[in-house]
Amino acid sequence: MNEDDVGMVHARGYIRKTFLMSEIDLARARRMIVDTAQREGVELAAIHVEEIETSPEAFHDLLAVVMRDQRRMIIAPDVQHFEVAGEPASVRQRLESNGITIVLAD
Repeated sequence: MNEDDVGMVHARGYIRKTFLMSEIDLARARRMIVDTAQREGVELAAIHVEEIETSPEAFHDLLAVVMRDQRRMIIAPDVQHFEVAGEPASVRQRLESNGITIVLAD
């Protein structure tokens, strides 16, 4: 790690696929996350994509990685993507109460 990395925030993206989401929609959601990371001035470490068949596996993997980060940030296209873990606004509140900054791309 060099001196520039010390102050850098490493964000992670999260997308929850739905039955109605096309490949174009998925690409758009990814682009929203990348654009938001650039706008926020953070380095995007990864985008975790929740597959319908394995839900909520990607969300749990995301949390395991984020909780190890010193400066925690998750970027999602909108709050509905957190529905995988319960009522979206409540999930967001729980994440933020654990020191995770939530940034919505919408």
